[in-house]
Amino acid sequence: MLYIKILDDLKEKINTGVYEIGAALPTEKKLIGEYNVSRITIRKAVEGLVKLNLVEKRRGSGTYVLGKQYSHEMRGLAGTTEILVGCNKAVKYKVFQFSLITNNVSVHKLLELPEGEPLYYIRRVKYIDDKPHIVEDSYMPVSLFTDLNISTLEKSKFDYVERDKGMQIQGSRQEFTAVEPDKAIMQMLEMEKSYPVMNLRSVSNLTDGRRFDFTEAWFHPDAHKLAIYLPR
Repeated sequence: MLYIKILDDLKEKINTGVYEIGAALPTEKKLIGEYNVSRITIRKAVEGLVKLNLVEKRRGSGTYVLGKQYSHEMRGLAGTTEILVGCNKAVKYKVFQFSLITNNVSVHKLLELPEGEPLYYIRRVKYIDDKPHIVEDSYMPVSLFTDLNISTLEKSKFDYVERDKGMQIQGSRQEFTAVEPDKAIMQMLEMEKSYPVMNLRSVSNLTDGRRFDFTEAWFHPDAHKLAIYLPR
């Protein structure tokens, strides 16, 4: 649809700083002239930006940019809170499940742990500007994090590992695929229809080689933009 192409172009201009945070979008009349489309098409595109919480309409004043779309340029490992700095976004976490497991053979292999060693299983949702953007399942060795609790998991895991535990994170191996979300994921992400979503599987390790976290995450289709920097 034509309005979607205009919506995507306006999102790109917001994300790249053509339209800066706090600045007004061009008037409806100017956008109609710029894209050579009808008033209805422009209004649908702008309404799409409003729903994404990228802009807000101010009566008698215009439409103003609230923030950039959640975007991650892959130059190095960073947590969600770090990525959101400068995007004018607020992030919070809600823990839906926190339990001990011992019988997930595939996860034990990924973390290079003996079968049967206790693991934390954590399911939490990351909210950005009070909207659910990421469902995250994580597994962490109990032996490394004996004091892990729900209060800690309502904040950044990386901050907990580095600041609270004094451990140094070396990196993370990450794999991205497109998948169809199940009903539970759709419900948590408040998706009315099934669309392919970005799925991330990552294994993170400390500088001493120990693997401390396996995470699988599902991203809302409107919530995340991934960019990769490839030096020559």
